[in-house]
Amino acid sequence: MFLGATATNGKDKNMSETETILWFDFETFGSLSRPWDRGRSGPYRRRDRPSQFGAIRTNLDLQPVGDPIEIRCTPPIDEPPSIGACLVTGIGPQDTLDDGVPEHVFFEQVLEEMSTPGSICTGWNSLGYDDDIIRFGAWRNLLPTYDREWKNGNRRFDLMAAFRMAWSTGRRDGIEWPTYEDGSLSLRLGELASANGITEHAASAHDALGDVRATIEMARRLREANGRLWDHAISMGNKNEVKKIVDRPGEPFFMSVPGLGAARGHGTVGVVVASDGRNERVVIDLHGDPAEILALEPRQVHARFHGISEDGERLPVRRLRVNSVPMVAIPEVLTRNPEALAATGLDESTINERMEFVRANRAEITERLRLVMDDRPADDDDQVDAEEQLYGRFVGDGDGFAMAGARAGGPEELRRFIRTTRDDRLEELAFRFLARVHPEALDDEEQARWSLHRRDRLTAPGGDGSPRAIESLRAIEAARAEGTGDGRILDDVENWTRGMAESVGLELPSSP
Repeated sequence: MFLGATATNGKDKNMSETETILWFDFETFGSLSRPWDRGRSGPYRRRDRPSQFGAIRTNLDLQPVGDPIEIRCTPPIDEPPSIGACLVTGIGPQDTLDDGVPEHVFFEQVLEEMSTPGSICTGWNSLGYDDDIIRFGAWRNLLPTYDREWKNGNRRFDLMAAFRMAWSTGRRDGIEWPTYEDGSLSLRLGELASANGITEHAASAHDALGDVRATIEMARRLREANGRLWDHAISMGNKNEVKKIVDRPGEPFFMSVPGLGAARGHGTVGVVVASDGRNERVVIDLHGDPAEILALEPRQVHARFHGISEDGERLPVRRLRVNSVPMVAIPEVLTRNPEALAATGLDESTINERMEFVRANRAEITERLRLVMDDRPADDDDQVDAEEQLYGRFVGDGDGFAMAGARAGGPEELRRFIRTTRDDRLEELAFRFLARVHPEALDDEEQARWSLHRRDRLTAPGGDGSPRAIESLRAIEAARAEGTGDGRILDDVENWTRGMAESVGLELPSSP
């Protein structure tokens, strides 16, 4: 059975009387690749620009509270759109000019809704994508990046994580589970919705409100099929409930977290061996042999811990953050289901044997890992844009207070903040905010700096080393040649990209 830790226990019982769930989704204009993406294709959640936000608030019984919410965002003038993203959503840059709001207003309105006291904010894969859209959008626009996640009794959730947990623990009754040819699970919202008879979603897929409605309907199916799992999964948004499970010294726990993959049944058994004293835990993944940690040379441990070993091998070690809604439970949820246990590649004998080793060698394992866990490899990509450096270091309280005042105070307060902050990231963000929001207030020097920045966004190298604008035009031409894209969207994205270039005196070739 699940550990008795749900949203109706203790202090949370009073909160549950006023809690609501804000189901939300973003659509974006996407963004173009940069060298520090290391060849990874989009979406680029730290850089993608929003085009639409849709949300529906419900009570804990999943009944609507208030009217649906839709906010559209005008396209940026300093980040070219991605043809791939626009073809998926069917929203081109011209489509939001009449009814959209500028990005700084867009994120003000989104955060205001999400900051309603007692909100559980969730979507489908919201932890894996949408939450970074919010954080980095707030960062670009000098807004609080994390407050809405925890203040006023608020917390987060992710319905896809709950479905992953249901599958990995064998709690599959009442749900139709679409799979690929190799038998592995599909966690795509559209495929799950279709398999479970939510046919109206097909007509509105990749529309923010359409995706939200399908997500809520899938939540109802899961809650009806397994209410106990539903209660447990949604309680994982409370880090104190997570701690009750993972912070039992020397005791294993089940976890279903991203990165385990279909080949391992999306689940494993782990045990905490170290903590940063706050939210991060270092976990031994018992799918691997913990003896390896002590058998390797320290330099090998370092390379494998940080994923930089020449052979590509990783240690059986994972970082787990108790405030990031991990799906965890006592191990019996897995060991009592032979089919689910077998899917992880584990058996009870192996779990017990490896746990004995961890208990006998815990101090030595912990010491070996502590020597390397904070010694992170230097980032050789020192050209990463300031807008993508949110996670580099914390913003000091003084800068945070001053930044809020500058944002509200207008051009002169922004200039004062630019002069006084010691954080080079914030200096650049504040200048760009000044240029986007108060373009009429820029002097000649500021105009030249802003124009240079906008040109750079088009001429700087993309993923293949070509200028980003040229790479974008080639992608549009390729889509035209394949004949699979919406011609209106193809023309819209090309015209918008060429218009961006013309506005800063840059001439793009007629044929890339």
